[in-house]
Amino acid sequence: MSAIDNFLLNLPLPLIDHWGYLIIFLSGIFETLPILGAFFPGQIVIIFGGFLAWSDVLRLDAVLAVAVAGSITGDILAYVIGRKYGHDFIVHYGKYVFFNQARYEQTRRLVDGHAGKTLIVGRFTPFTRAVAAFIAGTSKVKFPRFIFFAVIGGIIWAGVSVAIGYIFGHGFAVAAKYFGRFIIVAVIAIVLIFIGYRLLNKRRHIFAKYHLYLLALNGLSIYVFCKMVEDYFDKESTYRLDLWLSERISQIWSPGFNKLMVLISTIFSPEVLFAIALAAAAYFFVKRQWYKAGLIFISSAGGLALGAFLKWLINRPRPEGGLVIETGLSFPSQHSLMAVIFFSLVLFGFVKFIKNRWLKDLFIAVNIFLILLVGFSRIYLNVHWFSDCLAGYALGLFWLTLMILVFRITIQIFGGSPNPLKLIKTHFKKNDPE
Repeated sequence: MSAIDNFLLNLPLPLIDHWGYLIIFLSGIFETLPILGAFFPGQIVIIFGGFLAWSDVLRLDAVLAVAVAGSITGDILAYVIGRKYGHDFIVHYGKYVFFNQARYEQTRRLVDGHAGKTLIVGRFTPFTRAVAAFIAGTSKVKFPRFIFFAVIGGIIWAGVSVAIGYIFGHGFAVAAKYFGRFIIVAVIAIVLIFIGYRLLNKRRHIFAKYHLYLLALNGLSIYVFCKMVEDYFDKESTYRLDLWLSERISQIWSPGFNKLMVLISTIFSPEVLFAIALAAAAYFFVKRQWYKAGLIFISSAGGLALGAFLKWLINRPRPEGGLVIETGLSFPSQHSLMAVIFFSLVLFGFVKFIKNRWLKDLFIAVNIFLILLVGFSRIYLNVHWFSDCLAGYALGLFWLTLMILVFRITIQIFGGSPNPLKLIKTHFKKNDPE
């Protein structure tokens, strides 16, 4: 078994052994519940369960059994909610998932006229799957008739989902022999994000032209990050470059330059940059500029959290003989990750206000230089491998561009930058019994 096989299959085993079947069961439940089912990626989890069954991490029969049980249990819960709360539930909460009165009536007529088809065939479309059992309850479909179709639909849907994951495992193994496992993961992620982008833009015309460039950067950054991971585990070209640089970097050390690199590494540490970002987010929050506050906070905090998780998952030790003492794991570099997020946010937020072309180019160049300088300081101090910093840049760029696109979707769908506190207050005021 290769190092990459060990990474993919052995590292998650403690979590999967204890919680894998329960997670699949709960995913089957959540996928069919009203409101929650519209957001929860339950089918993806069950498909991944089929992939883990192919990998012999989980048992195929057990994965199939818990997926079926979860989907039927979710249908029953949704049916009960529909019978008890019915139309009022849709009136109060349907708007939060764009399930208006017209769509409710359309789906209700479909359930009334074709309950069996809706509960079986409708499982294979995300929207119908999340509301069909609920509307069967509101329409007072007799329970014996409902449970008959729910069981058949649950067995077929869970069986197909698990089979997709299982078959994908075979195809994944064949492709990985030629291209590498992590490269295939990168390609799949790029394709899925691009398809989501195209579908949303086709239906709602959400994105501007420059968002296509962000999408391209997002895809490139996924590829670069996965390539760095693959090179580390397979000991390929970048890994060998890491060793070569680490062995020779001390030859260019000098007392004055050493102090400068330590100062740069300290001033632009993840903690310092995050503190500044947090202060900026708080400022914009007080000014009621929700978009800026949310983008800055989630990009910074989420990026650091993602980087910390991947450090733990990849578990790469730092180079030996660093100029300063650093503890903890190495890959990816949080310094590089936070630098690219922070200074890119500065560019994204301020460059449009600079009208002079020369000053604008200078401003862009200074920010790019600072991003590169932070990574160089970590390599110079020999506390990070070269690929750590490159992976940190790629991961930070991926997360930031993803958040910009996600926030764009949110604003376009909800129409502006809503005040979340006002939305909550308005909701409770409308439902005040008084």
